[in-house]
Amino acid sequence: MRTFAPLLMVVLILLGSTFPLDSYVDERTDTEIIFTPDGRIFPSHWYHPKINATAVPLAPVERNRFIHIINRAFAKYPDQVLREHLDRIYALKYMKFYGIPFGGTNVGNTVFISDDESNPSFTDSYIEGVFHHEFSSVLKRSFPAFLNSNVWEAVNEPTFTYGNGGVYAIRTGEASLALNPELYPSGFLTQYSQASVEEDINVFAQNLFSGEKSFWEIVERNPKIRRKAQLLIAFYQKIDSRFTESYFRRISHANPPKIMAGNRN
Repeated sequence: MRTFAPLLMVVLILLGSTFPLDSYVDERTDTEIIFTPDGRIFPSHWYHPKINATAVPLAPVERNRFIHIINRAFAKYPDQVLREHLDRIYALKYMKFYGIPFGGTNVGNTVFISDDESNPSFTDSYIEGVFHHEFSSVLKRSFPAFLNSNVWEAVNEPTFTYGNGGVYAIRTGEASLALNPELYPSGFLTQYSQASVEEDINVFAQNLFSGEKSFWEIVERNPKIRRKAQLLIAFYQKIDSRFTESYFRRISHANPPKIMAGNRN
């Protein structure tokens, strides 16, 4: 029976059955996708009683779907950008900090994403958006000189002050990612955007990469939104010259374009 085990595993994967392994390496980018939180996957101080980090492995039945979603997200970046700035993704059923579920987070060149298959809110587009959201923080740390936070903040009304960060917003129930038309004139897409400069940038990145036609209609109708979109596009274009506005307008959930391998600056 052992002789046929590897062949059976391949057949199960090809047929769309449950993914039997605890990790997977994307051949195009060398990124490891890990489905089980074995050991201490978060920084050590996150396990102290105050934060009390906990995580539950992604169900085997959900792993093929997650890989499909991430492959679609990866197709929107040059290979070299992912190889150099993304080491691994932890795909988990859920993770909690401060006793509260978090959809995503990032540390160093690692991204953590929740995907609760029993929760209808975890759609393909939502999960892909979380990846772009978190990876934008990774890239901003890698290229701190490419996006000036002061220039970004200058787009806001002079009287506006950001909140106390994303963690505080989540803990206080002020972290909605739903597009909010009342905030557009002030330059914000969602309630969560107002938590910090980083979260504001993250939400724009999420929509640049996975937003649909409605996002670009918002950009065209609201000068402050358009200015922030331009600043973020310029940031990505400094990373790779192919990240133009026309490129971002072309990509969509359903049909991401093929982007050439390598990095061209």
